[in-house]
Parts: sequence; structure tokens; C-alpha cells
Amino acid sequence: MRRVLMTALATAAALAVSTPASAAILDLSASANQGTLVHGTGTEQTLTEIIANLGAGGPTVVHFTGNTTQTVSTTDLLHLQGGQGQADVTGAVISGNNTYAMFAGDVFLTGHAGMTWIEFALTGTNSNSPGFIDFLLSDGLGGTQAFHLLLGSGDTHYGFGVNGGSTITNVHWSTSPTTTTVDLIKQVRIIAAPGAVPEPGTWAMMLLGFGGIGFAMRRGRKANGRLLQVA
Repeated sequence: MRRVLMTALATAAALAVSTPASAAILDLSASANQGTLVHGTGTEQTLTEIIANLGAGGPTVVHFTGNTTQTVSTTDLLHLQGGQGQADVTGAVISGNNTYAMFAGDVFLTGHAGMTWIEFALTGTNSNSPGFIDFLLSDGLGGTQAFHLLLGSGDTHYGFGVNGGSTITNVHWSTSPTTTTVDLIKQVRIIAAPGAVPEPGTWAMMLLGFGGIGFAMRRGRKANGRLLQVA
């Protein structure tokens, strides 16, 4: 049993060493992949950090934060509509259908090692010519990658994937110039990285499992000792 455990640990270490350090995040067409659609939780949210479901009725792990055009006397609040349909994230509601615009934000997951794919649409507001969006994406290797992309008037779709075994741990976006803003983030689809971070309950089960392995090994050693004494 000990040899099996040592072999497994050595294999895992070798795989970690062989992971390429130059893994890249790629700017791709939003139709290049098909992720899980992000949904509302059923409860309307107006908070500085919105947390939505990954899939209809799925885990509540998709986080949105942002900066809005609210005045300095207020907090940058985001809004997630009620119901469990497709998640639409805006600035806080001013009145009726009017909401504060956004000029920066972040999207990330909890409970997972990151994302291997994310796509979404930003609804831009530009008084003159199309503006731009600056993206800064963080990867699972501690690096970042920047993209400077067009933001049109209306819906502009973006897609990002990974190359070389990396993951996307955070998507930060900001508008450029400052006269360009975003009214809405929608149609967010994500593929979570397979290396999920265990939930507390999972950790407990793993610890019980390791304890069981250790108990079995101790019993095996005691049994071998008794056999040697009898012999």
C-alpha cells in the first residue's frame, strides 16, 4: 500500500513539473465553444458582488463585481434580475428600467480551479464612434494576459479559451475611453476547469478516507507482526 501511495505522489509531482509555464489565454470567437449558461438564483440581488448559478439550478459560484457611474456618495452596486432565467447583470436600478452604467468589472468562480472557457456579451453605449474594452485575464499559473478589443454600440460578444493546460482565474474588463460605458453583461457561458477545489463536505470525506487507509495500513503491520511472532 505504501509503495502504491508513493508511486501516485511521484507521478503527480512529475506531472506538475511537466506543466508548461508559458500556457496562454486566447481571444477567440464567442462561437468557438459552448459553455454552461449562467442563470439567476431566483432571488433579485442588488449588491456590490453578485453571485449567480452555473447552469439552471446549478451551484452558486459565478461572481460579478464592478465599478459603475454612481456618484462618490454611493457604493458601486450591481443588480441581478429576479427569477432563474439567463443572468443579466447591470448597475443598480435608478428608477423603472433605468440603471447605472458600468465602466469596469470582474468575473470569477469560487469552488473551482478556474475556467477553461468563458464567453459573454457586453451591451455598450457610445455617443460617437465605437469604443474599446481592455481585458486583463489572470491564469492559474500566476500570470496575466491583456487584450484591447472593440466595443460596439449594442451587443458585442467576446470569448476566451486556454492553451497549454492553463485556466482563467479572473476576467477583468474596463472601458476605454471613459466616455464609453456598458449597460449590461449577459449571455455568460462558462466551462469550469476540471480541477475543482473541494467543498468543505468533500474535504471531510477525503480526510475520513485517508484515515481509513492509515487504519488499514496499521492493522496490516500489526497482523504481519503477529504472524512473525507465531513463526
